[in-house]
Amino acid sequence: MATALQVESGRLKGYFATHRTLEAYPTGWYRWWMLLLTVFATIVSFYEFGLSSMLPLWMPALHFSIKDFSWFLTGAVFLSGFSAMAGGPLADRHGRVVVIDVCLAIMILLTFANLLMTGFWSFVAIRGSMNLVAGLMWGALGGLTRDMSPRVSRAAAFGLLTVGAVGCQWLWVFVPGLTLRSFPTWREQMVIMGLLALVLYVPVVLWLKDLAPKLRLMVLSTERTGEAFESGDLPSEGPGSAMSAFGQLLGRWQIWLMVTGVVAFITVAITVQTFGPLMFEQAFGYDHATADRLASYFWLLNGVMLVPAGMFSDWLGVRKPISIVMALLTFAILLWWTQHFYPPLSASALTWVTLLLGAITAAAFIPWTALYSEYVEDISPALQATGWSFFQLIYRTWVAFSAPVLTAVTAHYALSEASAHHLAKPDLRAWSIGWATWMEVIIAGTLLFVFSLFALRGFWRPATSSQRSAHGAPARAAAGR
Repeated sequence: MATALQVESGRLKGYFATHRTLEAYPTGWYRWWMLLLTVFATIVSFYEFGLSSMLPLWMPALHFSIKDFSWFLTGAVFLSGFSAMAGGPLADRHGRVVVIDVCLAIMILLTFANLLMTGFWSFVAIRGSMNLVAGLMWGALGGLTRDMSPRVSRAAAFGLLTVGAVGCQWLWVFVPGLTLRSFPTWREQMVIMGLLALVLYVPVVLWLKDLAPKLRLMVLSTERTGEAFESGDLPSEGPGSAMSAFGQLLGRWQIWLMVTGVVAFITVAITVQTFGPLMFEQAFGYDHATADRLASYFWLLNGVMLVPAGMFSDWLGVRKPISIVMALLTFAILLWWTQHFYPPLSASALTWVTLLLGAITAAAFIPWTALYSEYVEDISPALQATGWSFFQLIYRTWVAFSAPVLTAVTAHYALSEASAHHLAKPDLRAWSIGWATWMEVIIAGTLLFVFSLFALRGFWRPATSSQRSAHGAPARAAAGR
């Protein structure tokens, strides 16, 4: 059995080495086609997180409560974060596309396996497995995006990748909204989603290709630099094991500070995504439909701004100053908003607040993704997927912790305010105080993000030609700029 598995593994590696590997760096529209295929893969990989539209159908059919689901979600988020830590080194060592293709195939099979769910524990087993498999491939997606994007277009590429993650959430709401009248059961909806995943998977499995291992070690400023070299021109280098990969990466305090800072910053997006409608109902007194609409405005301009924000950063040639300015603007808006939770703002005023917050947070986050990718690249080009796996671990750990922390903080201060005024339960003013207190946590996270960027040495100006090596590789991050 072991010998047969080794033979099959060898054949798979041989196939990918022969048919799915580029020996010359892609340029022009072909390179952007590779990035678009990565977006398709990203949409499929985030399928298991689009739960909101199916949850009202699953709960009565599979006999579980919202409390049961909250425990599952916490465990599943942790599971996906830790599986990402395993998947990143695999992708750095064996290639991105083999990890992406295999994980996507398993995820699509598990999507159809949803039809076998009969109760809560079968739901936990199947949906938990989807989380596990999805986590394994996130590092590979981030690593492949870096591989296919020279620094001159790095931020735009990561903006496009993030559009895939946001687009998945939109699909999970849009498709059921379009088809539920004709196909009203959750099993019919899972068949539709599985077929849609197959449609997206076919071009990925047919045409998405990896860079040759030695090409992945190039640090490119422009496409033209990449055209000058083929895979045989560069020495081979790579992490010997997952432990050595993480040892190289996590031994640097800058990596910890950068990732912790940005995760603290995107707490505003996490809050709006998960609790936005609830906040607008409790703190501002709007009905459910209006609250949903107000929360959706955050993602409207956020999704629209992702690629333009990246292009602007690429055009200026800097990341850190843009992220700092945008984060400070976010801080100013949040500070003003916190002071106007009560009396409640009008729907039109809240519309402008959510639109601006969505746009500005995107404009701050996307340059950071390019900065982080370039910083990890300066440590070692062989650690990209490992670096993005670490980001996913910290991000998902905070998602799992922040939900119970948020509900505890808002409820505590709302109940305290109600008790102080001898109310049986919190009224609009009490809930406003509870949610405004959580907004102070978000403001603190924004300031931590700004501090993390100031603490990172250099990266204030575009790199000059004198800072680049013969292969177009910038000087180490320790040199600063």
